[in-house]
Amino acid sequence: MAGSLISSTGLIVQRDKLRKPRLRVMSEIKEVQIKMEAEQDFSRASISSNEVRHAALVIAHAILNPYRFIGEKYQNPVEYYPSANFGYIDAPASVLDLHGKIMVWYLPGVMTHTRVECLNELHLSLEGHLITKAKSKVNKRYGHKHAPVADPKFGHGRISISPATFMQAHQRLEDSLYESQSLKKPRIRQWLLDIGYIQEFWNSITWTVLPDMAKVGQDALAASHIQVTVKNPIKWPSIYSAVNIIINQETPPHLDGTAAPSLLDLVVSLGSHDAVFQILDLGVVLAYPPGTMIFLAGKILEHHVPKWGKGERIALAHYMKDAVHNRSQVEWPPFARQKDILGQFVELV
Repeated sequence: MAGSLISSTGLIVQRDKLRKPRLRVMSEIKEVQIKMEAEQDFSRASISSNEVRHAALVIAHAILNPYRFIGEKYQNPVEYYPSANFGYIDAPASVLDLHGKIMVWYLPGVMTHTRVECLNELHLSLEGHLITKAKSKVNKRYGHKHAPVADPKFGHGRISISPATFMQAHQRLEDSLYESQSLKKPRIRQWLLDIGYIQEFWNSITWTVLPDMAKVGQDALAASHIQVTVKNPIKWPSIYSAVNIIINQETPPHLDGTAAPSLLDLVVSLGSHDAVFQILDLGVVLAYPPGTMIFLAGKILEHHVPKWGKGERIALAHYMKDAVHNRSQVEWPPFARQKDILGQFVELV
């Protein structure tokens, strides 16, 4: 699907006319949204051609709407001090460093309201499996806490899922990989099967916006699959090696410590909330409505989701574990660059 995602934009323009195609993209996004709202054959288990085209246009708008900042100490995020104050953003955008490396993909509304409602329903049966208290030092450090949601129908808490992880907090290369305990629960395995079709769609988007990282994720999963022994294996649908289901919890300011700097996390916003997503190092507040996807260099850029006003928040946080990649002998990917991604959408003449 990645190829169709790119070709469906139809954007072939000159470098000196990028402002014009951006306006054109905004217009086409609205046209496709109208078509999707009028569709009579909505599928609850597959993605339509209009949804693919809509996603492609949102990505195109993001790469044509870059924000730049200065700062590049990626090996040691503690010493990383970008200079930026972008303020409030609600249109698809990308965030680049001074060399054109992509640190953030911001894709609001990449999924329709109808699709979000369909995905929300898949989380109703997970309430009894949510972890409501931090059981590890890592979770205690990140300090997720219950948001004050009145009578939540989705519950409060989180679930961590991975097809290949270490049992010990301090991993060694000789340690064995295991399937997470959560994957032994029938209800969570069913959730993974039910959401598989949309994970394939998100994979396709990842291949489009972060192709080198997507390949590394795929290679690491293929290598780790050989090393993990389970009695009843399940097909893992994501190119990310771990997914956290976060329901009705505030996310305090933090950096993500499990991945290499160039392994961007993916957060998918679902539910019915009016929360915002803040990237503190960039001085940016992103509109974060359900249907938004954010790819983020989470080991570099401090971020959080503060208390929101109304509705329920469901977030699917996807990430890769550097320790698992090391165990599988898969090297870090390079950062994606604007010029390379732009070349997929724009003919530079």
